[in-house]
Amino acid sequence: MNTIPVILTFDENMSLPAAVCISSIMQAGKADDFYDFFVLHAGNQPVITSLEKIIRAYPNMRVQYRSVGNEFSGAFEIRGITAAAYYRLLAPELVLEYDKAIYADVDMIIRLDMSELYRMEMGENYLGAVYGLGLNTTKEGRDYVKSIGLVPGDYFLSGFLLMDLEKMRKDGIVSRFKALAGEKFKYQDQDIMNLVCNGRIMSIPYVYSMVVGAYESVIMKTDILHTKYLLPKDDKDPLIYSNIHYNGMKPWKGWCPNLDQWWEFYRKSPIYDSKVYFSYFYNKLEEYDQLPLLKRLKILFRYFTVGKKKPKYEF
Repeated sequence: MNTIPVILTFDENMSLPAAVCISSIMQAGKADDFYDFFVLHAGNQPVITSLEKIIRAYPNMRVQYRSVGNEFSGAFEIRGITAAAYYRLLAPELVLEYDKAIYADVDMIIRLDMSELYRMEMGENYLGAVYGLGLNTTKEGRDYVKSIGLVPGDYFLSGFLLMDLEKMRKDGIVSRFKALAGEKFKYQDQDIMNLVCNGRIMSIPYVYSMVVGAYESVIMKTDILHTKYLLPKDDKDPLIYSNIHYNGMKPWKGWCPNLDQWWEFYRKSPIYDSKVYFSYFYNKLEEYDQLPLLKRLKILFRYFTVGKKKPKYEF
């Protein structure tokens, strides 16, 4: 039996998507693989009832909790992303049992078996990651990457990672992370990891963390994206077989691309509640009828003034 350690960071407010994410990992994995989940959290160990249901449903897994204490209690927060985003920076010091681990944001559903990724050789790299299209292929994104002292084209996303914990421990990477944690970076931990680990990043296929921009680029079928960013060129439909990262609007809150996929995994999970499922979609039927007058006028304004959406990527 192979053991695959997976690191997650979340609090009680994200317990629902976390449970769905873990359930999706277990559904995609092999029955003879063991998954060792580590939940990085602040303060006392959280009581998350939904995770107990997941643990009972899958005997080939366990959940361990590791506290970051008050390490990032005053960390810079922006765009609604809380200090919990910084917790992954401490993974090498908190998960000492393993030399390598996978990190995943919990606003994902996993449809690929993690074992193949986990077995990848990393060479001298600290991290394996997918690259950020918006920050590498738009003028605004490239300007931002330059503004923090990096070269456009090399900026990666921190929502899904293969981490060489041993190499990071050996080279004191966590101390370098902490030294930058007080800065007010727009993309918080992601900027910090890009700055510290620059030049030691292994590109992994985009199908491991398909964000909205990646789906849009696949539909565009731009050759440069297939070659540089390892997007799929075969006949497999990424809407069906890739991991999905909901890095914008969340499907359990509102409308977003691929929300049907998330709710299907919720239905398949051990925490499925028919009342929650029905209420979400039933309430959406009357959502626009309940809008105040000002918001209705804004929708009408957009209808008559906003033209056809153009691709935002520049090459």
